[in-house]
Amino acid sequence: MKLRGMRKQHALASALGVNESTITRWKANGPMSVNSAVLLCRELDISLDWFLSGTGSINSHKPNARMPGITQDKLLAHFQRFEATLTDHSRSLLIAFMDSLLPEDHRE
Repeated sequence: MKLRGMRKQHALASALGVNESTITRWKANGPMSVNSAVLLCRELDISLDWFLSGTGSINSHKPNARMPGITQDKLLAHFQRFEATLTDHSRSLLIAFMDSLLPEDHRE
């Protein structure tokens, strides 16, 4: 939170539409839904991959933070393998998250 300029827990709770006790529970490694993780990452402008798995960097979701050597074909192949393991609900959440990263004039 502090890294992203969010100093007050109640401000984050308000921005996410949750109780402050929910933030406290999350900070103590309590359960969090995928939807809440997506909303939190969007609010704090952090990478969902980094948040959920610790891979990549906190800013890897930003276009200028892409790793060298990752080609579009390699990325597409990775997504295709990953997509086969997703439930319909998870797929919808992932699409919504990815759409939220695009400027509004580029969204479907």
